[in-house]
Amino acid sequence: MRRLAALALLSLSGPASAQDDGPRVYQLAPVGAQNLTAFLVNKRGNEKPEPGSIDPGSDIDTDLLVFRYARTFEMASRPVTPFLILPMGEVRSTEAPKSTGFGDMQLGGTIGLIGAPALSPEDFAAFKPGFGMGLLGRVYLPTGVYSAGKPVNLGSNRVAYQLGLPTVFAAGKSYRDPSLTSLEVLPTLTFYGTNNDPFGAQRSGKNALFSVEAHLTHNLSRRVWVSADMLYRLGGETSTDGRSDDNGMHGWSAGLSAALPFVSRTSLIFTYQHVIERSDSGPDGWFFRTALVAPF
Repeated sequence: MRRLAALALLSLSGPASAQDDGPRVYQLAPVGAQNLTAFLVNKRGNEKPEPGSIDPGSDIDTDLLVFRYARTFEMASRPVTPFLILPMGEVRSTEAPKSTGFGDMQLGGTIGLIGAPALSPEDFAAFKPGFGMGLLGRVYLPTGVYSAGKPVNLGSNRVAYQLGLPTVFAAGKSYRDPSLTSLEVLPTLTFYGTNNDPFGAQRSGKNALFSVEAHLTHNLSRRVWVSADMLYRLGGETSTDGRSDDNGMHGWSAGLSAALPFVSRTSLIFTYQHVIERSDSGPDGWFFRTALVAPF
């Protein structure tokens, strides 16, 4: 039973700071499955660690170590997977001293809505995937290192709330099928609170950010898969002391991911993504993410 749960979780990646959540992170898992994931994220461009936060014209280097814990429960015959994410590391900018320490903690969870029943490990092994949809909720807590004297910080000094609909179209005999193919689409809306101590001002607001990520994945074996990834972001305009900064943005990113077996039941997932089209005030640059997924 535990072996089946572990095999389901070996396909999972996860979110880490201000880029996409990644392929198969919200794939259906059996009840009782749990995992700990460690991410090493190296990001270069004009994006701050806060999701959807851009500093046009700046060169920002972000290096993070992120830990994510998740476990799947059953509630009213539906799978519920709460998660906790804790980032730490360093961000450096051409326009500011570096910021080092902990980033903003994230608390969230998903619940299966359509085509995603709560399954025991035995039932999960025989479940034929197809169309599935869940509900994602997440809160970004302002727990990260922050200084009003710096324009770029690991912490955001404001709370943010995210809602999403993780959706999958899967073709295969089961989620353990060595030739499983899936298309995952995740639209999200992120809403921001007010920063009452921003750099160089008294108050900073931020409009909602819409994003949608898509991943076309294919298994090469039970523990090896590849993914073509895309991400689109729109909105996130800020205001300073009640005046609009006229910096709403949009941007397209594309990349690739690959998962490989590592020691024992653990897996390594590598992701590279680069901005390919953007507005003048949009995101720019690239990130590389290494994830070590440990089911237990």
